Amino acid sequence: MRGRQLTDRPSAARSSGRSVDATGPGSPAVEFSSLRRGSRALLRDLNVSLLIELVRSSGPISRADLARQSGLSAPTVSTIVGELVERGIVIEGATAPANGGRPPVLLNLDPTAGFVIGIKLRGDGLTTVVCDLNARVVATAEASVSLVGDPAAAVVAIEQETRRALRDAAVPRSKVLGVGIGLSGVIDSARGVCKFSHLLQWRDAELAAPLRRRLRLPIWVDNDMNTLAVAEKWAGDALAARDFVTLSVGRGIGLGIVIDRSLYRGATGAAGEFGHMMVEPGGPKCECGRFGCLEALVGEDALRRRVGERHGRDVSRNELIALAAAGDSATLEVLDSAGRKLGLAVANMVTLLNPELLIICGEGTDLGDPFLAPVVTAVREQTFADLGRQVEVKVQGWGDEAWAVGAATLVLRESFSLPEPDDQGLAIWHRP
Repeated sequence: MRGRQLTDRPSAARSSGRSVDATGPGSPAVEFSSLRRGSRALLRDLNVSLLIELVRSSGPISRADLARQSGLSAPTVSTIVGELVERGIVIEGATAPANGGRPPVLLNLDPTAGFVIGIKLRGDGLTTVVCDLNARVVATAEASVSLVGDPAAAVVAIEQETRRALRDAAVPRSKVLGVGIGLSGVIDSARGVCKFSHLLQWRDAELAAPLRRRLRLPIWVDNDMNTLAVAEKWAGDALAARDFVTLSVGRGIGLGIVIDRSLYRGATGAAGEFGHMMVEPGGPKCECGRFGCLEALVGEDALRRRVGERHGRDVSRNELIALAAAGDSATLEVLDSAGRKLGLAVANMVTLLNPELLIICGEGTDLGDPFLAPVVTAVREQTFADLGRQVEVKVQGWGDEAWAVGAATLVLRESFSLPEPDDQGLAIWHRP
């Protein structure tokens, strides 16, 4: 999920100083009996996960470098790597130049050693993807089913689509690490419960528990903006970022907030509902039932309505994009005005959070510069103390399956940690 860079300001990757409880010389030996129960149990082991992530992010890499970067002892690394090679999870490749003695063998991760499933829920259906360990999509599918007001239908649909996706991708269940589910709303991610979603009209809808019983797989559920933020940190534009924000524009306006490399969900899981800030009291009615929300002013439905009023007819999403690309004057006026309003709100958010990186994504990016350029201009010009001129801004191209890939990456992130060096060169352990 890489974006085009609007301004070239390097991100500073800093360390938190929090270190993993690593097994080193003199430390208790890691318990290996659990590593032989099956591939999924193997991949979930703490030290195994650390080494796999180091191989994934730094490979090709030698055993000696793994020991140095992880803080694990050389015998522990050798034992774990031997098991991983035997299972085919890690592959031995070429040798590196030696400084005397035997040349070290370099290791790479086999991305097909494990797979994850990602699902994006909508009111009218769901998108399902199967991804390998590099978050590469190996199978994707769309299913149409009404989910509004019916979380039980969602549980049934998720089970059916998960089983169908695994069959279509010819992936054995033994290689499946879990299922990630992303949806709009206030999510209790620890329990896998949707506490409230105005788009789906759900309250206190349990997803994780019934799906674990049905599928007998690990299940993670989170707000869809959070899953996009996790994807950016795992394999996207935010690899080196410590504090960043992912802004989605389209039908909805949402934020995924990462502070000190960890997702910020708020006290009740509602952080990031950016589109429901009230910016014009008494303004247009929002889908949430209130009046004057930002989303009701600059969301896709509002843009289509305003352009339609100018042209005296209904305007579809595709027509809106075509009119913008053709330079239609009425459309450009509407997009410029909406971009300025959104940009001012984003500038205030930048002043509040002071991120080093702002990633703009979502289906609204298809509207291009007529809508996005005013947003970036406002960020640059309307923030306190020139904070907007210091933040790096990237705009991403968009595909409909990106939401589901984000949900799949949630499983990868929960299965493996992303190690970063602290000031002493030891690995530090972060999970959003």
